[in-house]
Amino acid sequence: MIRPCSPRNAPLRHAIRAAALGLGVACAGLPPTLALAAPASQSQQRDWNIPAGPLAAALDQLARQGGLNLSFDATSLRGKTTQGVQGRHDSAQALQILLRGSDVQVQQESDKSFLLLPALDVGDALQLGATSISSNRLGETTEHSGSYTTGAVTIGKTPQSIRHTPQSVTVVTRQRIDDQNITNLTNLLEQTPGVVVNLTDSERVQYFSRGYQIDAIQYDGATVVQSSGGGSFIQSDSAILDRAEVLRGATGMLRGAGNPSGTVNLVRKRPTYEFQGEGSVTLGTWDAQRYVADLSGPLTETGNVRGRVIAVHDEKDHFQQSRQERKDVLYGVMAFDLDDSTTLTTGLEWTQLDATGAWGNLPADYDGSPLPFGRSTYLGADWNRWNRSNLQTFAELEHRFDNDWTLKLMAQRTHFELDDNGFKQTYFTRATGTANPTRNPYLMSYQVTEGDGGESLQNNLSATLNGPFDLLGRTHELMLGVERIRNDSYASATNNVQSGVFDIRTWDPKTSLANPNINITAHPVRTRTTQEGAYATWRISLADPLTAIIGARANWYDYEQENNTKASGKFSVDNEIVPYAALIYDLNENFSTYASYTEIFNPQTNTDAAGSVLEPVTGEAYETGIKGEFYEGRLNTSLAFFRIYQVGNALDDLSGPNPCLPNYTSGYCKVAAGKNHSQGFELEISGEVLPGWNVTGGYTYNTTEYLKDTTGNNGNPIRTTDPKRMLRLFTSYRLPGELQAWTVGGGVQAQSDIYNRSGSAEASQSGYAVYNAMVNYRFNDNYSLQLNANNLFDKKYYRQVAPTPTGYYWGDPRNVSVTLRGTF
Repeated sequence: MIRPCSPRNAPLRHAIRAAALGLGVACAGLPPTLALAAPASQSQQRDWNIPAGPLAAALDQLARQGGLNLSFDATSLRGKTTQGVQGRHDSAQALQILLRGSDVQVQQESDKSFLLLPALDVGDALQLGATSISSNRLGETTEHSGSYTTGAVTIGKTPQSIRHTPQSVTVVTRQRIDDQNITNLTNLLEQTPGVVVNLTDSERVQYFSRGYQIDAIQYDGATVVQSSGGGSFIQSDSAILDRAEVLRGATGMLRGAGNPSGTVNLVRKRPTYEFQGEGSVTLGTWDAQRYVADLSGPLTETGNVRGRVIAVHDEKDHFQQSRQERKDVLYGVMAFDLDDSTTLTTGLEWTQLDATGAWGNLPADYDGSPLPFGRSTYLGADWNRWNRSNLQTFAELEHRFDNDWTLKLMAQRTHFELDDNGFKQTYFTRATGTANPTRNPYLMSYQVTEGDGGESLQNNLSATLNGPFDLLGRTHELMLGVERIRNDSYASATNNVQSGVFDIRTWDPKTSLANPNINITAHPVRTRTTQEGAYATWRISLADPLTAIIGARANWYDYEQENNTKASGKFSVDNEIVPYAALIYDLNENFSTYASYTEIFNPQTNTDAAGSVLEPVTGEAYETGIKGEFYEGRLNTSLAFFRIYQVGNALDDLSGPNPCLPNYTSGYCKVAAGKNHSQGFELEISGEVLPGWNVTGGYTYNTTEYLKDTTGNNGNPIRTTDPKRMLRLFTSYRLPGELQAWTVGGGVQAQSDIYNRSGSAEASQSGYAVYNAMVNYRFNDNYSLQLNANNLFDKKYYRQVAPTPTGYYWGDPRNVSVTLRGTF
């Protein structure tokens, strides 16, 4: 609260200093005092969640949350703003973070009393010297932090430090995105520990963690089912991102239905309180051109209305001949401070991608080994196309109550869409029978498929309420939430024509196959899913070093599929409960141990002999480990051990008939009897090891096994194309002294061998390492030039293998890019 001021409220020296600084000696001009009756020790760390906004309002929140007395002149703070403070800090550190960039200095008067003064140059007598508070702690926003780590992650709905998040989590920061010249989601996840990128084809990409598919992406905490977008999904462009947060393991509390793999939360840039601009031009191998413009700042004098707009144009050829792609991105976001406690944020993200595409890639021989085609070989036609657009609109309303509780309402609408006649691709299979009597592995039967439309419309509504409360003399935190996700997907209506048999050794993408006219007569298939969830999480402070977290989520899931206006499938899952539990123990000021148990469920459409839909597949994950936090959170380390079980996968019911009519015209009905597991450990580091030296990286060891499946699978890995061992590492160093304009960096992506077997045919790739390098030169505070080199030693390797006519994918050859970046 604000107390009326009087000469007794502050020592005489405060009044003298205030007068000398021009603050005035009248009662109306003396420093008011913000106070909270309940005291709190300044040195005790706690979790803060004070958003960006007017500085005076933020200081009021800090005083109430921390039990502090803050004395300052309100008029001197008029028009000043703050980026807020999140994460775990003591009171003095939190105060210093709030005051960054405000030209306000701090005089500490007692354990919980501070005087704030303008930082005017009035002589040594007013310099605070040793009594000044300094902190290098990071907030959750990574833009301009210069760091490879963050002070807090928001993937758990509320800000928490990495150290006090009881699961493995990786944050790819803005600085790292810039240093490695990461441009899209696939590039980003290829650099993330424990994540495997799988290509269905050139445009449909899947992500796996701990043996299971990551089947949904979050945008600012709102879930989007990537797989529902199918061939119309476009990977998010990195230019709009502040950071990406990757949480591994089962995450049913965060997103409802899915696999026990993990969740990716893409956190977009937001408007800033001060004007800033950035532009960059990148030129690179294969005629790559990329242009980015980013403008942000206040739109009113007080800064209560702010905006940001980002535009991207990206075009390039490919190392495979005749392949090209062109992408345009527009992102706009507005923030409105409706009052000191309420902020409304609205925005949109639009992306158009036109690509030649490759529906499959290079062939295997009959034994599964690769046929000898070079990296530039493209077995499609130059008139192939895979054109689509994505549009996402969102609105978020956040209200901060006087008791430190926060209510957040969010609505998001996502539209993935193939352009009209935007899909036309060649596809080939090995010629058989009379077309290939000698079993020539180079003879392929070509077909051309054209698609019309194909889209996914997803609507997400959510509300969360969280805040602290006192019980039995300790402060705890409670989070309540509800979420509704509706997804309407329309598979593309396609027709195809057979185009003959070709010897692919003489294939020419420009001349071998004429572009046929195809009349599309098929009807699209519509699939609708609706998920609803209600959840609660209680973060219990059992003792100063010991925190328990318990929670549960109730889920409802509806599925319906229609083909040519006739219902062909429908089922529901009601009140599926997903529990969550964790313990965190602070060993000392740097290390914490933790143990967590998480669950998730995944509905399935298979039916049993009675015609009933099988119960959902369930996944449960156990994880324990130790996390370290050093240099006020600027360096984070972790060691995690995990085990995951997935139970209830569909297996053939061998006791029933074959075919099992009417649901299966061929094959057996199904039973939910499968079981598999995944286990391993991860070691990770991120942040500043020494001044100017940033490091990020992780080592993963992961084994998986079918415990109960078809006879041929029992005892085998779930995915033989996932390496057991993976290393992801990147580091950069800003040179000291006269060379401080230079920053150099390098990294490596290494993995063990993989294989893919089908019958007696086997495709394989031995272990390999790919090295990258970066050099950056800063001309001044505003301009820099950066050189990136990927696959520095031009390693030849297959990033993906399969013993099929389209299953081999070369990794990118050596490529370089040069980026000129300017800020103002």
